[in-house]
Amino acid sequence: MSNRSAYFSKIKICILIGYLIPIALLLWFFYSFSVNVPIGDQWTLVNLFDRVAGGNANFGDFFAQNFEHRMLFPRIIFTILAFFSNWNIKLEQLCSICLAIISFYAMYKIADIQVNKNIFLFHISNIAISMLFFSLVQFNNWIWGFQLAWYLINSCVILAVYILTIPNKLPNKFRLLIAALCCFIASLSSFHGLLSWVAIIPSLAFFESNAKARKINFLLWVILFIVCCIIYSIGYQTPAQSADILFFLKKPLIWASFILMIVGTSSVGLVINPGIVGLFIIINFVFLNGYWLKNYHSEFARNALPWLSLGWFSALVALVISLGRSGYGVGNALQSRYTTGTILIVIACIQMWRLLIEDQKEWPNKRVLIISGSSFLFGALTAIFIAYSTAAIADGRVFWLQATSGKTCVEIIHYLNKSVDDLPDSCLQTIAGGNLFIEQLRNSVEPLSRLRFRVFPKDLAFTTNPIKTYGAIESPSASNKPLTLPKNLTIKVSGWAILPDSREQPRVVLFSYGDRKSFFANAVVKLPRPDVGRKLNLLGRYSKIGWDRFGWEVNISGKLFPVGETVIKAWVYDRDSKQFIKLDGNPKVKVIKE
Repeated sequence: MSNRSAYFSKIKICILIGYLIPIALLLWFFYSFSVNVPIGDQWTLVNLFDRVAGGNANFGDFFAQNFEHRMLFPRIIFTILAFFSNWNIKLEQLCSICLAIISFYAMYKIADIQVNKNIFLFHISNIAISMLFFSLVQFNNWIWGFQLAWYLINSCVILAVYILTIPNKLPNKFRLLIAALCCFIASLSSFHGLLSWVAIIPSLAFFESNAKARKINFLLWVILFIVCCIIYSIGYQTPAQSADILFFLKKPLIWASFILMIVGTSSVGLVINPGIVGLFIIINFVFLNGYWLKNYHSEFARNALPWLSLGWFSALVALVISLGRSGYGVGNALQSRYTTGTILIVIACIQMWRLLIEDQKEWPNKRVLIISGSSFLFGALTAIFIAYSTAAIADGRVFWLQATSGKTCVEIIHYLNKSVDDLPDSCLQTIAGGNLFIEQLRNSVEPLSRLRFRVFPKDLAFTTNPIKTYGAIESPSASNKPLTLPKNLTIKVSGWAILPDSREQPRVVLFSYGDRKSFFANAVVKLPRPDVGRKLNLLGRYSKIGWDRFGWEVNISGKLFPVGETVIKAWVYDRDSKQFIKLDGNPKVKVIKE
């Protein structure tokens, strides 16, 4: 192999690595922080699974609303995956990642069809898009299986654009039918999927060379959109929790800020002020739309059509979300789950700018300037990518701690009093979406047991005098004199906990009083306690995976105790030996009336 060939081979390898790094980071993030436990809206699926298993399910069960959304196709996917895997939630998350990879490949192929493209700009733009499309800014969606709907809709829109853009031997009518099918699936996956019909319209502009055929296609497309809206509206009921959709008229500045924030967050997270970045993105998109209209008959306009469709879909998604959610406050725009739908406007801007630069006739005279400028912007985006990935990893760890404690509590739910449900530090709150799905969670225990999707043991042992130390209540300290606690006040209880014979550490401490074999409160084991790790020589065992946190603390209300003197007991659950093990320390409290 010649030196020149070897050089270009190395360049190709470097380019491939550039594309794969964001995907590799995402897969590591999934492996490190995903938890096989239903969260929030997923608890509403249990009744559907039960009806399917009993042969009682009908179309209405799949078509039913989930708040404002029709989730027919996601529910079909959830059901197939659930019965295939005994409802392993991680499979849903992997499905989302696979859909994202397919979508990215389709966008890459759309960009690749352009002839006479500049190779440097092509790859640097698409590697930047890889960083954005697989960004950990979307961390909430990557590790919440229910958000598969977002990736399904994105995939349908991108594939619809792809089939209308990529030249092939398929008849135009068949390609149009496939694109319409993609939009139909998107429409019955979530409310914003209906916007796909509107967003795809620019891609129809050059689909047929004959003007009459274009008009017929447009008319047919509008009819299909109307039919889809009618199907969506059958039996539709406005959710009780809906925000005021006229809020934008009452508080236009807040509404405008919401839109800027939701667009900006998708590309920079909170690394840079998302409002300023959102304004910059919107100005760029408006300029590119104006340039497209001015050069409607140019080769640039034809090449930019697919990106125009994707950008408009993203812009419409941001608009609809702002109408439905801005009433909850500007802070609501910062939720990572919205970024999956709004990131396409940034991708559209990058690709359209690439096309605009390549369309300039004086390109050879400004080669150095354009390479330097694009390299600088790519470097800035890379720095932002590293910064928000670092922040997302910290958020992922918090999620993991909460979700694993919730998973433990669901498993032993037969031993949890209902008082746990409403506690500020409840291990059930995070996975139940606050109080929204607590009732569904508890009602899901019996059907999940019947379906053998989960096991909820009822005959667990309580070990009060373990041979080894599993942890201790350090505050309040144990003494013969009880601590007086008025009913209207709280007591702070803190300590540490481990499972000395297991690589899996306990993530929740459970509290009982007296001789009761049930728990009225809990604490999440999430506080750094390097002193415990050093004392018990545990840091070497757990530091590699970063879970060297053994401390916990919780404030417990006096209302949860009976009046009179009692003993607080703390326990950890050992899944391997199927037992509750008591921690050291028996602080006494004397609860008095208010």
